[in-house]
Amino acid sequence: MPWNFPFDLSLGPLVEMLAAGNRAIIKPSEFTPACGELLKDMIAATFDPDHVAVVTGELELATAFAAVRWDHLLYTGSPEVGRKVAVAAAQNLVPVTLELGGKNPAIVNEDSVDAETVGQILGAKMIKNGQMCITVDYCLVPRAKMQEFVDLAHKHVVERTPGYSTTADCTGIISERHLDRLTGLLEEAGKKDGQVVSLEPDAKIDRSTRQMPISLVVDPSDDLALMREEIFGPILPIKPYDSVDEALAYVNAGERPLALYVFSKDNSVADYVLDRTTSGGACVNSCALQGALPSLGFGGIGQSGSGRHHGIEGFREFSNPRGVVRRGENDLVEALLPPYGPLAEAVVTAALNGPQD
Repeated sequence: MPWNFPFDLSLGPLVEMLAAGNRAIIKPSEFTPACGELLKDMIAATFDPDHVAVVTGELELATAFAAVRWDHLLYTGSPEVGRKVAVAAAQNLVPVTLELGGKNPAIVNEDSVDAETVGQILGAKMIKNGQMCITVDYCLVPRAKMQEFVDLAHKHVVERTPGYSTTADCTGIISERHLDRLTGLLEEAGKKDGQVVSLEPDAKIDRSTRQMPISLVVDPSDDLALMREEIFGPILPIKPYDSVDEALAYVNAGERPLALYVFSKDNSVADYVLDRTTSGGACVNSCALQGALPSLGFGGIGQSGSGRHHGIEGFREFSNPRGVVRRGENDLVEALLPPYGPLAEAVVTAALNGPQD
């Protein structure tokens, strides 16, 4: 299970698994050992260990876990690790549900470059400081309104979340390694043609807490690592477009994302975008709400994952529907069995000729 939602993404699917009549074993992330131990205590106090159990350990256990011959395996995490899990599970023909990530776009229509839209996008990006699989990974903004978007972002942070990166609302980056990766993305963008804009004046990274201020990267080139990799942090690239069709072509040229967001006051524009794109889930005029609705099926497509859970979709995902026939009396089963005679001939004739008036 992932480290960014150690309880929600463990106990949520567990409800669906138990509802479908399964037993379950949960392997929490090794990056959140305290949460893993707490989850282990909670489960042990609630369930018989033969019904639900939690096992904790490092990478060696995680690797072995994927190779066990389960009836079904759910993995939530990165596409890179998801591939390895799928390969390991395939050796035993274990069906998998993969909840992965990707570069989730937000397409902002020209009628929606305003404070409300920018607030929704930045607000979602600030949840766990960008460490969320369904956060906005990059924005597509009308070229003529790029500076307006940047100005609105500045204003939002100054007025709504002043000093954000020094407050308890700012989640620390999970590890030094990931923090170094994020700072490397910004450094590469700054050295090339991307304009890096810090939304907090004079804000600095706090290495002791790993709190990192949010930054925009304006019109980055597509060969930058932050445009090729899922960012998973407080960095938001903004790319210009000249027509909605150009924006759609850009999105569709990449891997299919876990989520897609479109902002428009015109429902026909939103429908146009949704009809011509493919993603695991989507929102219109908001971000990430599709992952918060327990009754709405949640999952990815292609590199962003496979399978669905939440609500009835989760029950179906973790069920094994078995077709059962109970034979009654006075049927025509004998017509199917050799030797074939008058009864079989009568059935064939009736089938070919259809009902008679």
